[in-house]
Amino acid sequence: MSYSDIYGHEKQIEILKRAQIQERVGHAYLFNGAPGIGKRTLALEFARALNCTAFDEQNDACGRCLSCRKIEHHNHPDIAQIAADGQFIRINAVREIQEQMRFRPLEATRRVFIIDDADRMNEQAANALLKTLEEPTVHNLLILITARPHTLPRTILSRCRQMRFQPLTTADVVRYLRDKLNMEEKQAVLLAGISGGSPGLALEQNKDETIAGRQEILNMLGATRSKNPLSLLSFASFFGRDKKEIKLSLSIIKTVFRDAMVFKETGRQAMLINQDNMPLIESLSSRLSGEQLIRNIALTENAAETIDLNVNKSLTLEVMAFKLSL
Repeated sequence: MSYSDIYGHEKQIEILKRAQIQERVGHAYLFNGAPGIGKRTLALEFARALNCTAFDEQNDACGRCLSCRKIEHHNHPDIAQIAADGQFIRINAVREIQEQMRFRPLEATRRVFIIDDADRMNEQAANALLKTLEEPTVHNLLILITARPHTLPRTILSRCRQMRFQPLTTADVVRYLRDKLNMEEKQAVLLAGISGGSPGLALEQNKDETIAGRQEILNMLGATRSKNPLSLLSFASFFGRDKKEIKLSLSIIKTVFRDAMVFKETGRQAMLINQDNMPLIESLSSRLSGEQLIRNIALTENAAETIDLNVNKSLTLEVMAFKLSL
């Protein structure tokens, strides 16, 4: 694998390559962004590029040298991935990092520690890591990965070079699914549409029950009307209680309003994500104005963000349902 095999994140790749070429690599980075969009993949590729013994003129890892092959097979002694032990990343994991940092790398030019879900460090682990960040060493690199940077102590944030990762475009997710899974275009477009720009989520949702659940939520959406309070309450209760399932359903509904907007403006079915539900798309497109569709998209996005904050789920969904134009 190389940088060229990574889908999206061109800006982040360019920043890392420039730092490497100019020999200005930081001692700690914070990769933050939605889950499943490739943060860990790029962190591993950066580690490989830094330690490749035969990189090309683009400062890209060769993929063939012993260092590259060991990192590919997750058995390089100087490349470590740290994850939560149960609910938390505990202080013992950070102490192990500190112990290894006392010595020069065994094989690598630069030893790399990748801390996945860094926001899951307990207080003791975070305090210990802060001490490590305050005393950087030239042969070691820390890469913290998180989808919730706001939960990390500011003292840790201030000592890392922060890189924000955006969700991939639908086109990039479709390309990923086609290339990696040889998935048919129609299925790839559907999964990409509900993935929120996350290939990881697209793979996770590639199962029959997800497809069936999607159709149920779309059928419910089609049967709901703004002037019928009972149908609105039924629609809100249909989402269930599980946060992950609620957010997936909201993502699906958002793609429908997006499709209705696109179809209203262009009349082109080929540009739609939910092409298998044209009666619903055509109905929404003809009944609702562009302003109403845009407002519906914003309402679903706001509801998803509110659900993330662990606010009352039922109330959030009921408020959204009664504000939607249907």
